[in-house]
Amino acid sequence: MSQSQNTGNLQGKVALITGASSGIGAATAAALLSAGARVVVTARRIEKLLELGKKLGVGDDRFLAIEADIRKESDLEDLINKAQTWGGRLDLLINNAGLSRGNSHETISSEDIHLILDTNVFALTNLTRLAIPALKKTKGDIVNISSTAALSLIPGTAVYAASKAAVAAFSEVLRKELLADGVRVTTIYPGLVQTEFFDGFGEEKKTALLKMAESIEALHSEDLAETIMFAVTRPPHVNLNEIVIRPTKQP
Repeated sequence: MSQSQNTGNLQGKVALITGASSGIGAATAAALLSAGARVVVTARRIEKLLELGKKLGVGDDRFLAIEADIRKESDLEDLINKAQTWGGRLDLLINNAGLSRGNSHETISSEDIHLILDTNVFALTNLTRLAIPALKKTKGDIVNISSTAALSLIPGTAVYAASKAAVAAFSEVLRKELLADGVRVTTIYPGLVQTEFFDGFGEEKKTALLKMAESIEALHSEDLAETIMFAVTRPPHVNLNEIVIRPTKQP
């Protein structure tokens, strides 16, 4: 029988997390640091990333904050180069950044369609492409955050649901392309999570979503961070391909 690795220890491994200025990304950074990893965090709000570093109380040798707009390919190339120069390797890519704009498809603007697809699909797939060579060297992990919106297909989420379905399809094809290299790919489908995600909606819809989140006891960012940690600390021969996680009371 094969011997399992120490499933709580990521000592010395280097992780890159997008959308890490708050919510799931910030909670995941904290969890990975606690397990011994070195963490590169990125977002457009550099001040939030620096605040996170101070809050976590880790030194520059274990925590690197990089300001980037992941919709810009030049920023992605710079991000990968800086992460590898600092870390000397790359073991984990957590594609967490994502957003939505809540409208019926008839009323959604062309600008919002591009914003959703550029952030949720094109940025994610481009960053992953750039990270693959480094991840092959370390037999690393890719974790892509999809959404139960891709499964539930709720009216008012057409473009967002399509973008998260694209993430899921991309992840499964990528898993098959990389399995011979020992690189694992995990897709996580969160249900309703209490984060700043709602800030992208109009006040009326935001208020309704916050009320719903409270009534069904929405997931916390830490719940997702624990799920990600569980996936990336399995023995090398175990790949949790897809994980659906919802609040117990979410229909």
